[in-house]
Parts: sequence; C-alpha cells; structure tokens
Amino acid sequence: MTLKEVARLAGVSPSSVSRYLNGGPLSREKRAAIQAVIQRTGYFPNQAAHTLRTGRVRQVGVIVPRIHSDAVSQVTAGMAEVLSRQGYLPILGCTDRNPDQEARYLELMQAYHVAGIILMGSLVTEELLELYRACRLPLVITGQRFPGFHCVFHEDYLAMRELAKRMLDRGRRRFVYIGADERDVAVGRERLRGARDALYAGGRNAEEMPVAVGDFTWESGYWRMCQLLENFPETDGVLCATDTLAQGALLALRESGRRVPEDVGIAGVGDNWADQISVPRLTSACLDQFQCGREAASILLQLMEDPTSAPWQKSLDYAVADRGSL
Repeated sequence: MTLKEVARLAGVSPSSVSRYLNGGPLSREKRAAIQAVIQRTGYFPNQAAHTLRTGRVRQVGVIVPRIHSDAVSQVTAGMAEVLSRQGYLPILGCTDRNPDQEARYLELMQAYHVAGIILMGSLVTEELLELYRACRLPLVITGQRFPGFHCVFHEDYLAMRELAKRMLDRGRRRFVYIGADERDVAVGRERLRGARDALYAGGRNAEEMPVAVGDFTWESGYWRMCQLLENFPETDGVLCATDTLAQGALLALRESGRRVPEDVGIAGVGDNWADQISVPRLTSACLDQFQCGREAASILLQLMEDPTSAPWQKSLDYAVADRGSL
C-alpha cells in the first residue's frame, strides 16, 4: 500500500493525503475519506522515507518540569491525543525544574531533528529566553505567557485574585500565603500578585500578608503551614499557589486542631484529584490542563506548516470549584 493508492481509494489527490499525514489544512470531507481508507487498509507511512525527504522524524519533543504531577499528566495527555492522530510520537524529557537540564534538552531535541518542541514553562532565566529565541524548530510554550513566543497559558492572576476575594467575602482577615519560586512567572509571581491585589481592593495592606515559598510537594505545603501557624497563630485564611501545597497545608491545619472552614479558610489552584476526597474537600480554581495540551499540539502542527506565523498567544479561562473550604 502506497500513498498514491490511498489517494486513489479515497478519491483525493496524493498531496491531500500528504497534508492529512502532516497535519496540514484539509476539508472535513477529504479528511474523513482519507481516514476511512487508512483505517480500512491499515496503511502506515514509511517513516524512513519521510525522514530522508524532510530531514525531520515524526516525533515531537515534550519538555516537562516534573513527571509526578497531576497537571503535567493532563497536559501531556492532551498533547498526545492531538499528535497521535497525525502520526507523531511524543518524546518526553523531564528537567526536574533545573534550567540547565532544560537547556540541554532543547539542544538535544534540535540535534536529533524532531519536528517541533512543546515546552511546559517553569523556572525562567534570561539564558533560557535566549535559547527559546534561537530555537531552530517550531516551539510552543505552555503554562507561561512570554511576549514574542507561541504560548498557551492560564489566567493565573485572575484565578488567585478571585479566590482571595471570595475568602474576603467570607469574612477572613488574617491571611497567609504559600507560594512558589518567583522565577516561575505564572505560578510563583502572577498568582501571588493576584492575591495581593484582591487584598488591596478589599482595603487590606497586602504587604503585611506573610508569604512562605514551597517546592510543589505536599510535604513542603505541610511544613510551611506548620511554620506559619507557629509564627502567626491568629491566621484565619490560607491561600496556596497550587492544590498540592494546599493539601499539605490542610493536613497541618487539621493536626493543629483548627477546623476548616469554621476556624480557617483555605483554597488552592489546579483542581487536583485529591481535592475531591480530602476532608474537607478543597475549594480550587480549576485550570483545564488537558485542553492546554490539546491547544499546544494544534498550534505546533500549524507551525510545522507555516513556521513564519505570528506569535500565538492563547489564553485559557478558569472556573472556581467552591467545595466549602473557604
């Protein structure tokens, strides 16, 4: 079975089959006809010939900051759904939030001629931004909003601002915040800015809000909460940059004898699966990580067809799941 035979059976031109296989633009009718023939015949393109012809393998580099993360698993699942339909194999590289390792993966993936790269943004340095600019392949960044780059991002600032406002509306006045490294612009900086702006708007002095920095694990959320309670025992509102941090903080509150939400309100961002079964269930700003992955992969496929496209800046909305912990 050859590409020309697939085209003949589908009643389309060979160039249409090529566009289908490479994720290019195609009418719904032609796409359905080609897909039906491929499913019926079991046709699979010759990858060696494709590589010789294009200089690229049908693989997409995916660079993530952590593997053991609910958000990362959802984003990669969304990417894989879109990429697999077009015959691309995701190749995963985990940086463990190490900027040097991220730089190394960027270099390796370009050297091995993957078709494009999707990068989940984490800690950002000027050196990394320079590497992004110099990347010779189509590059899409998720989870961060960088002007001049192709990005799919969440409304981190607005999500945290709304959580803080809701907590103020419940009568909370003595807030603490468990956040992340501010080199992570979205999670570390923008979410903290959202919390502070809500407090300012509510007539509070946000600069007086104690801030502790965690490392994205529930253990760090637990220990930061223990320290904050020791130093600020009058705390009645806890805002956490992620739900994983919040789950650790929730455990510390429970062990200290404080009742949630009777004595202390708490909320996080991300809608982690554990939020559904914790006691009490955690209020969270839900971010659609699966859709983030789908959008990133779709943009990358388009960039493979037109690398000169103007920078994509795709914003994804959020929704607050109020489960009664405020």
